[in-house]
Amino acid sequence: MSNNIREIYTKAIVAKGKKLSKNTYNLALAQVPNEILGCWISNHHYEAAIKNRVPKIIGTFDVHVWYSCHDEMDSMVEKHQVTYIDDMRVSKKENREFEASDQVKARCLSKPKCLSAYHTNANVTLEIEKEMQIEISGETCIKVEVKNEEEVWDEFDDIEINHQLLHHVYVGVMSSHEYDCILNSQLLGGLL
Repeated sequence: MSNNIREIYTKAIVAKGKKLSKNTYNLALAQVPNEILGCWISNHHYEAAIKNRVPKIIGTFDVHVWYSCHDEMDSMVEKHQVTYIDDMRVSKKENREFEASDQVKARCLSKPKCLSAYHTNANVTLEIEKEMQIEISGETCIKVEVKNEEEVWDEFDDIEINHQLLHHVYVGVMSSHEYDCILNSQLLGGLL
C-alpha cells in the first residue's frame, strides 16, 4: 500500500452468535392431571441487550398445557407465562469491549417448542427447545488506499459531429478506464 491511506469510520457487525437451548420449566397446575394431552407455545417476545458487558436475550412466551383430570371425565387448558434470560456466546470480529453505543439485534431461528411434558401430582415439567441469534453492530474503522489520478480534459467552444454543431464541449481521456470521451449538455455525455 502507498502512504496515501484514509481511515473511514462506519457501523458494521462486530460480533455475532447463536444458541440452541433446551430448558426445563416446572409449572403448578390448578388440578391434578391424569394425563398430559398436549402442550403448545405462543406469544414469543424477546429483545437483546448487553448487561455487564455480556450479550443477553431476554424474552417471554406463553405455555398452554392441555390435560385430563377428575378421573379423565374432564379436560382443561391452562396458560402460563414463562420468562427467560439467555447469555449469548459471540464470536468477535474485533478484539474490543462492547460499548453503550453498540446496537444489539436478536432473531429467533427456531421458535420455542415443547419436546416433552410429564407430571408429578399437580406439577408439570416441560422441556422446551428454541434457537436464538444475536448480532452486535458498532463503530469500526476501515482503511482504504486513495489514488490521486487526474483526468485530462480540454474545452472547445464548438465542435461538429455528424453535421451537428455542439457548443461548449469537453474532450478528454479517462486514463483509469482508457476511453476517449466527449461531454456536452446536448449529448448528455457519451463515450467514443
